[in-house]
Amino acid sequence: MLASLGSATHTRVDSAAKHIRQCKIHERLMGVWFGQDAETMHRQKNKYATMKDELVLNVNESLGKACTPSEAYPSVVSNFTSLKPDTIRILAEWYSKNTPPDFFDYQHKIQDKAPILAIDPNNKQVETIPFFRAQGYALGRAEANMRSGDTVFSVMIGGQITVTNGSFAMRPGQMVQWYFEFEDPLFDTDGRRMQAGGAGQARPRTAGQKRARDEINAECTYRALPKPYVLSKNGMDHYGDKIRIFAKCICGGPANHKVDIMLMTQSL
Repeated sequence: MLASLGSATHTRVDSAAKHIRQCKIHERLMGVWFGQDAETMHRQKNKYATMKDELVLNVNESLGKACTPSEAYPSVVSNFTSLKPDTIRILAEWYSKNTPPDFFDYQHKIQDKAPILAIDPNNKQVETIPFFRAQGYALGRAEANMRSGDTVFSVMIGGQITVTNGSFAMRPGQMVQWYFEFEDPLFDTDGRRMQAGGAGQARPRTAGQKRARDEINAECTYRALPKPYVLSKNGMDHYGDKIRIFAKCICGGPANHKVDIMLMTQSL
């Protein structure tokens, strides 16, 4: 497969049409997820920060008890370093639902902390799970806590941009969805969702994955990444993946390499 224009020329793809929005890190949500006080987060600020070129997710719509932010800036997160096993399992199972009724039925179970989910009573993360939506790509660094620095930063929400691909090869013309890094085992080598749900066994990170990670933030455990949206083997859409489409591939590339995509978060 040919390298993308960005990889071949060692430059970023540029286009005249750009849509950029100021966004703000959701500090309260980060505090609950990381389970750390402001002092600890300040001392380990590189571990919890949002770095340039990371895919950031909008978290304005809350599912649980946490109130929906009403600030002037969209509330976003990109770093999922300290998610507990329970939280990871629930998120993976939620997005594994392939029909709208199944998806929203599971969402209601999350909201109600239904006993069938077998959630640890001490896990406060589940109470604050939001409805995630792709916001765009960070154009600069933002801190997880105001003590460490600025939590407001610029996010590109529309236009053509060169980004680091996830773990699945991407081809021109394919729709692009986001996914959590811990969902890797749920897809086959083509990026098609496998039949069995659940979090699966984590695959060892390849040299390419480690290199791509180190380019952005080597200390972050889990991030949101792009991948091609691929229909199920029976040719049907998968609802939990389809609602995460946010871009279209312009010039593809192998896994963990640079690809050129057209962001469409402001028009989908």
